[in-house]
Amino acid sequence: MKPGLGKPDIQRIKKVAAELLAALKAEKLRIENWREKEATRDAVQVTIENFLWDDRTGLPTPAYSEEGVKTKSRDVYRHVHRVYPTIPSPFYTS
Repeated sequence: MKPGLGKPDIQRIKKVAAELLAALKAEKLRIENWREKEATRDAVQVTIENFLWDDRTGLPTPAYSEEGVKTKSRDVYRHVHRVYPTIPSPFYTS
């Protein structure tokens, strides 16, 4: 989270995170062994970046610049790659 964000921006970021994860789980992460297929990995990366950049679904502007969105996209992808080898995630199931 960035310092200096207002409550509306924080709420927007939480909504974006939940919607992005739902979108990924509904389609891209359901592909068996998605992390082993270059085309699928690339599709996940593109989906994340497009989602975070989109005016309707993305991160609040001007709080996040183009470079900020690219940085967050990489961070989100690394997290998804590590934590979601399958659906449901073995990291979040109890």
